[in-house]
Amino acid sequence: MSHVDDLRLRHAVSVPIPLRWSDMDAFGHVNNTAFLRFFEDARFSAFPAAGVEVGGQVSTRAMLAVRHEVEYRSPLIYGRHRLTIDIWATRLGTSSVDVAYQAVAQHDDEADVAAVARSRMVLVDVSSGRPQPMTEEERAQFTPHLGEQVRFRGW
Repeated sequence: MSHVDDLRLRHAVSVPIPLRWSDMDAFGHVNNTAFLRFFEDARFSAFPAAGVEVGGQVSTRAMLAVRHEVEYRSPLIYGRHRLTIDIWATRLGTSSVDVAYQAVAQHDDEADVAAVARSRMVLVDVSSGRPQPMTEEERAQFTPHLGEQVRFRGW
């Protein structure tokens, strides 16, 4: 496994994510597709104003994913590991935000990186589908969590 590197900075939000038996595949580890759900769950926990109003009502504006990149570093095993997603923003645009993730697998006293990823999210008007500039209030939820880009190996 890849040991936790220096990405755990003070600006990241750490979100525990429960693993489910159904996350596993025939190879006995958590399937790669489950990671996108883990990242989405962490994003809504860390940045709750990103498209959902109080009470779970969808707002007229929503943050939509337009790109994901994931680097899988080591297997995540249901029943052995506890998972925490460290999440932070790396870039704020006019209507978009880049978000970075570090999936940390914990077993006993060891913590290792199972995957790192980044996403680009764009704020859109739900009815038109067109990008919309973020308000100062919307930008404020990301500003305290701005940090470095995630580092992919070999790119």
